[in-house]
Amino acid sequence: MLSLSQTTGYAIKALACLNEPGCRRRSTLEIAECSGVPRPYLAKIITALVRAGMLVSKRGIGGGIALAREPGAISLLQVVEAVEGPAWLGECLLGLDECSSQQTCPTHQFWERLRNEIRNELEQTTLDT
Repeated sequence: MLSLSQTTGYAIKALACLNEPGCRRRSTLEIAECSGVPRPYLAKIITALVRAGMLVSKRGIGGGIALAREPGAISLLQVVEAVEGPAWLGECLLGLDECSSQQTCPTHQFWERLRNEIRNELEQTTLDT
C-alpha cells in the first residue's frame, strides 16, 4: 500500500501545531510536545522546512519557530518534497532502474497516471484545508 513516510507525517503534525489559532512562535520543545515528534528528529525536519521557505526560525529572546507563509499557501506536496526530495514517488512502481518513457515496464502508464493524480491532490491540499 502506498503511504506517505513517517517523516512526512511528522512534518505535517509539526506544521499543524504552528497553525493553531493564536499561535505566533513556538520553541522546538513546544512543537515536539504538541506534535509528539521526538525532538532530535523534529530538529532535522524543521531545518528542511526552513530551507524550503515554509518556516522561519529566530534564536534568542522572542525567538522560536513560526510559519513563513499563510497556511493556505503551503501545500502538502511542498511539505513532502521538502522532507523527502522531488523524486519521493519513484519513477517505476516495480522499482526497475531501466523503466523509462523509452523503455517501459508493464505498470509504467498506470503508475505515471497515478503519480500525477497523487501529486495534484497533494498540491491542492494545504495546511488550512
